[in-house]
Amino acid sequence: MRDNCEKKLVRIIKEQTWLTEVFRNVRNLQLPDCYIAGGMVRNTIWNYLHGYPTHLNQKDIDVIYFDERDINGEREKISEKFLRTKLPNLTWEVVNQARAHLFKPGHSLIRPKVNSSCESISYWSETPTCVGMRLKDDCNFVICAPYGLKDLFNLVVKPIPEPFRDIELYRKRIRDKRWNETWSKLKILDC
Repeated sequence: MRDNCEKKLVRIIKEQTWLTEVFRNVRNLQLPDCYIAGGMVRNTIWNYLHGYPTHLNQKDIDVIYFDERDINGEREKISEKFLRTKLPNLTWEVVNQARAHLFKPGHSLIRPKVNSSCESISYWSETPTCVGMRLKDDCNFVICAPYGLKDLFNLVVKPIPEPFRDIELYRKRIRDKRWNETWSKLKILDC
């Protein structure tokens, strides 16, 4: 099942001309352990499954990487500037996950120090958001989906498993994002 979902995800992404340009430009940054993750991937699939154009309902594009030598986040600013120059019609957020544990969290759990971008993705609030993709030089994709892709493709929204589940943050995101108003087929679970 996972293999079929991965093939479907890659097929959908490759069909989107605007996204292939996004992935090529992010790849050109040559950031270590880099993924486009979170809302861009999730919203693209939700849009596709609802029959909407995939470029709609995209707040920003989250680009993450892991570089312990860049704890001050210098490459974040440089990378965002590069991406804004190449694709100025999009909103970019580039974050080094090697330093994400230093941020003051807006929720009750302290983010642990991680060893990779994919490990960091596994701590994000809800399972369909915990997906990242990277375009390799050979034009194949690497997918990070610590909880699989089943929830994403079945339009299920649920919190990540313990021990890093923050149910209050999850509920706040559900309230604030109001995803069910945009994507009516979503099944939002409250655990």
